[in-house]
Amino acid sequence: MTPTKTERQSNAELLRILCILTILLHHFCVHALYPEIDSLEIAGTGWDSHLLLYSYAILYIGVNCFVLISGWFGIKLSWRGFINLYFVCAFYNLLASYSHLLSWETLMTVLFPFSHGQLWFIKCYFKLFLLAPLINPAIRYMNKRYYGLLLIALGVASLHYKEIWLNGYSLPHFIYLYLIGGFLHRVATEDRLRAHRWYYLGVYILSASVWGICTMLTAYGHTIPYWNVWAYNNPILLLTAIAFFLFIMSWQFQNKIVNRFALSTIGVYMLNEGVVGYSFLQPYAHAFHPLVQLLFLVGITLLFYLLFVGVDQIRIILAHLLLKRIP
Repeated sequence: MTPTKTERQSNAELLRILCILTILLHHFCVHALYPEIDSLEIAGTGWDSHLLLYSYAILYIGVNCFVLISGWFGIKLSWRGFINLYFVCAFYNLLASYSHLLSWETLMTVLFPFSHGQLWFIKCYFKLFLLAPLINPAIRYMNKRYYGLLLIALGVASLHYKEIWLNGYSLPHFIYLYLIGGFLHRVATEDRLRAHRWYYLGVYILSASVWGICTMLTAYGHTIPYWNVWAYNNPILLLTAIAFFLFIMSWQFQNKIVNRFALSTIGVYMLNEGVVGYSFLQPYAHAFHPLVQLLFLVGITLLFYLLFVGVDQIRIILAHLLLKRIP
């Protein structure tokens, strides 16, 4: 029996895993091993820095793709969903505060993780979680033509109202991605996805290359109008993420291991960003031969992903014990 498009399939769960891997790799890169990438100060550095910066759009898709998945399937507001999200955030906020467990600050971040936590992604995603029931009817019933025009208008607005969009680090951008995901779900049938699979991959690689060229020019002092390298609403980055999203969604399969690993996506993010950090890796910036350094970056990303997933099993067990008491 062929699964329906509304079911959560392992292709989407694999995409969640790929999203968090790219986020981990990005954070380890710009915060520790290749800090010059973040500041675009690559002049005089090795070939690995140039290669990494040029190809970075291939990796800088995690946040956009993650929210596109939510839009594709639709967020359904429920007590179980709220408690699960609340528990993972409160659990890791508590773990991050191990050095001052009895402080007022720790109490507030544990009791109110969405308002007093430090992670911008969690704050934006929680607000989207609450707003989704109001957005879903528009996704379901809006005329496709007007829906498309709305997305174009919002895309233009995102480039001109920077104080609202905040380079994509904001709730308006999450709502925009959610709407895009919902639109793609309406227009992209399984047959169409399969028929255009390699086209999506080509667009992904081509758009990432265009981003790399523009970014390299920027790094060497050339001005490109309206170009913002690290903005999540950068049109080229957005196109790259959409193309990769459609490429992965064109593959239909089921795998229990993939589904199990995907349960730890937010837990891995919070462990990395809120608990472990990056200072332990900073002494290894450019510590090895360029080729070894790149392999070290990839290897440390995979290693810590597996370690974080292992740690998150404790949280999953506790959450299961808590949620099974909720009807």
